[in-house]
Amino acid sequence: MNHKDRKTINLWLRDLKTKNYVEWIYNPDDFAEKTKPAIYYIALNGVRFLKQQTYIATDGEEYETYLLEEVRKRYREATRSQTFIDHCMLIADCCINLETKTKDTSNKLSYSYVTKADYIDPDSDCHFLHESELIYPDLCFVKHERKKGEDLTTSFLLEVFDPTFPRYRIKKRLSNYIEYLDDGEWQSETEDDEPPIILLACPRTSDLIYAKRRTRGLVADIWEHDDEDRPHIRFATIDKLKEHGVTGKIWEEA
Repeated sequence: MNHKDRKTINLWLRDLKTKNYVEWIYNPDDFAEKTKPAIYYIALNGVRFLKQQTYIATDGEEYETYLLEEVRKRYREATRSQTFIDHCMLIADCCINLETKTKDTSNKLSYSYVTKADYIDPDSDCHFLHESELIYPDLCFVKHERKKGEDLTTSFLLEVFDPTFPRYRIKKRLSNYIEYLDDGEWQSETEDDEPPIILLACPRTSDLIYAKRRTRGLVADIWEHDDEDRPHIRFATIDKLKEHGVTGKIWEEA
């Protein structure tokens, strides 16, 4: 909301909650729960408000600001599982980390990002990810860096593996990413010279060890160790991602 004062933020949130634009996950009667921050989600009037939002495009036509397909999902917010909520909060934290790094002018870096919800938009530069039959990453972000008067960009795709994933699903996910990188689909859709760096967050250290070993074998079947086209697939645990952020030095190369 662009407020720096926490009191003002809380006043706005209280007003939005009173008017049923947002609701919260919070129990003020439980002492243990009172020590945790409230988690807010959009409520009925908030969904109705989003459905009414339109904008005038450069061609003079009026369009919906939010895709109806995406807005309809918001009616289910009150019944989401804790696993889903934790997942969404982690991706939101990653986005905040990217924005914080961008605001820090001392590091001469900036980041732009697109979330999974944005892929649905046909006007999104990452709409092709919505149509991909192989991968559906949680976050796509680009690091912009200026070196020796040249603007350099590096693309990343982040996926956070669900803690409930059995090994065979992790195995399938890894195979899909290898196939996607081998096909060169990213380069054909974006006209980038290089494929994106894949970042995969695992629930447990044991999952990370398994995923790295499995990926190492899959990569070796296609690319030589010193092959310039050999892709970068990196791993970290979810706990480290929470602690250090998506830009932290936590990623281990397969």
